[in-house]
Amino acid sequence: MGVNGGSKMVSKSKIIISIVALFTFSASMQAVAHHSAVAFDKEQSITVSGEVTRYVWRNPHMAINMEVTDASGEKVLWKIEGPGTTVLSRQGFNRSSIDNGDNITVVLNPLRSGKPGGLLQAITLADGTVHAASEDYGETATPAATVRRTIPSLLDYIPPPDGETWQEREEKTRPAQLPILANNPRQTSPGALDPEYLSKDWPEPSFDLTGTWAFRGEQDWGQNYGVYEFKPHPQWTEKGQKIYDEYQSYARAGRRYDEPTAKCYPAGMPRLMTRYGSLMMLQYPTAIFMVSRLNNEYRAIWLDNREREPEASRDWNWNGESIGRWEDDTLVVETTGFTDENHLIQQGVFTGDQLTIVERIQVINNGNTMVSEYVMTDPEHWVGEWRHVKFRDRILNADIREASCLPADNELLPGM
Repeated sequence: MGVNGGSKMVSKSKIIISIVALFTFSASMQAVAHHSAVAFDKEQSITVSGEVTRYVWRNPHMAINMEVTDASGEKVLWKIEGPGTTVLSRQGFNRSSIDNGDNITVVLNPLRSGKPGGLLQAITLADGTVHAASEDYGETATPAATVRRTIPSLLDYIPPPDGETWQEREEKTRPAQLPILANNPRQTSPGALDPEYLSKDWPEPSFDLTGTWAFRGEQDWGQNYGVYEFKPHPQWTEKGQKIYDEYQSYARAGRRYDEPTAKCYPAGMPRLMTRYGSLMMLQYPTAIFMVSRLNNEYRAIWLDNREREPEASRDWNWNGESIGRWEDDTLVVETTGFTDENHLIQQGVFTGDQLTIVERIQVINNGNTMVSEYVMTDPEHWVGEWRHVKFRDRILNADIREASCLPADNELLPGM
């Protein structure tokens, strides 16, 4: 296994790529390049073969780390960036397409810096299946699609025609169809905010959570119920007990123990709902959207009876996929599809992709207090159900402010 320059990884006759798919990836590579295009040499293509050591199926970019044997026989870690999961799903690519330990071959645009890494153009999987990730790759591409993309920031400015108005510019750049109809195979339902969809006759909700909600810390009762934590603890599994004991030993020594939010990872569920900082909620008949002051996190609860996304193509993340339904005066929300990467329930309690959270949400005190019962199961880390009730109170004269998490700033803090 190793590296070859200026070649394709397999005979092009083995690659079957539709013109539609190629144009789809044209849009995808715009997404891939939104913050890093200048880092890659788009005039060069190299072929790299190696063993996968890490595979991330997540928006806005998929990522692959692979161990490649160089000419001297040394093993070198290569880092590869690709398009988002929605784009790859159109090609039949999914979360299960790659496993750690797989031997794969990729064609990529190398890093200009010369470091081992690049931007994915195409990939041959362990079973020989080939996927394209760029309109620059594949002999079935149309002439328009085979024109190599140029980084806009490096182009010379060409003044528009004298007297051109913004109305004229808008007209000549206007999409062929408005409104735009997304080509998203992962979503079978309409968009939750599509105007026509919203205008349907939806069930009357039992209450409206639109507003800003402050977490009730219950400081005086923290020992009994936890200020932010869930107490009492469940029975840990062997794995869960080992992690918790390690945390306890670190905490007693005054040392931090792998706090992901300090490294600017999302807090995720349930911490998004049960930690300090306000939540802003916007409720529609089809969904409830939330923005948290805690690292500016976002969450959606879908209320439109949609099907869950298939596990293979789902974007497994820290807040999961939340599907809600009304049961009398209660909103019942079931959330699954969590990542196992640096995801905590609370200090010393890690969780992963086996986590399921069921929330039963009611409002009391004339609609000014939100009562949330949590029932959490994760057979990898604890036994049975872990139950708790938390409160949030409606707050007036307050809006959510930006609270950006910057690792460099956090490193300046004592104890980090």
